[in-house]
Amino acid sequence: MRLVDYLDRELIFLDLQAPSKEEAIREMVRRMKEKQAIRDEHSVLEEIFSRESRGGTSLGNGVAIPHARVKSIDRISMAMARLSEGVKFSGEDRQPVRIVFILITPLEKLNEYLKVLAGLAKFLKERKILKRLLAVDSAEGAWDLFDSLEPRSE
Repeated sequence: MRLVDYLDRELIFLDLQAPSKEEAIREMVRRMKEKQAIRDEHSVLEEIFSRESRGGTSLGNGVAIPHARVKSIDRISMAMARLSEGVKFSGEDRQPVRIVFILITPLEKLNEYLKVLAGLAKFLKERKILKRLLAVDSAEGAWDLFDSLEPRSE
């Protein structure tokens, strides 16, 4: 399993303008719908905000992974945004979140979902990777960074 297999180049949004966590999530989900990665924007937002209400999805180091399982999609979909200005995702955040990944999964793909979520969280704990994600100048550059850092299966 490689994370880039779940990340579409068209779902990488650099320098997203959002004054709050809620607006960042809403804008990312809107764009995911626009790019046809999801069908039902309303149910995705409902599930993400429900999940957020049970516990923040900030990992620290300026990164968050809002995620949800929904029945309105057929395959796992992931989007990435780099926010122009950091926003607070939870009360525990020591620094504002600038990198957000949204992970949306079909209900029946629980095991795959957990593997992708764990792999993404592990990947984003690396400060060197975060610095490089903050410095890339294009969506293609961000995708290439992921592609170059993950081992290829043979």
